[in-house]
Amino acid sequence: MKVLEVFNPNRVLLNLEASSRDEVIKILADLLYSEKVITNTEDYVESVLEREVHSTTGVGNGIAIPHGKSTTVKEPAIAFAKLSHPVEWASLDDQPVNIVVMLAIPDSEKGTTHLSLLSEIAVKLMEDDLVESLENATNVNEVVKLLS
Repeated sequence: MKVLEVFNPNRVLLNLEASSRDEVIKILADLLYSEKVITNTEDYVESVLEREVHSTTGVGNGIAIPHGKSTTVKEPAIAFAKLSHPVEWASLDDQPVNIVVMLAIPDSEKGTTHLSLLSEIAVKLMEDDLVESLENATNVNEVVKLLS
């Protein structure tokens, strides 16, 4: 499965106001719920936060890739947020995060879909030019084009 197949403009938030990692995750989960991707916000948020306990998803360079695998996820999806102000994420480089790419994966697809989407996103976000373009993006379609 490719990013292009599970990412759409309705799941992009620009200039998101949030004061913490948990608030960002909750807002993006609410977005996925409103898009009918997940059936229960609390269960999905719990799966994402459980992942954070094992190892941070703050990968460095101002980026976090939180993800949750849960039976509450109906279909694989990606939600994106560019934050108006960086938030602390316990990132690998000890720097705050301002770009968040959150994956929602059905529990039944936790091996295949999860790994292919995570790998594709991680590889893309290693490109400094792409990250800079995302940081400077001013509209939703630009973000979708850059990540797809």
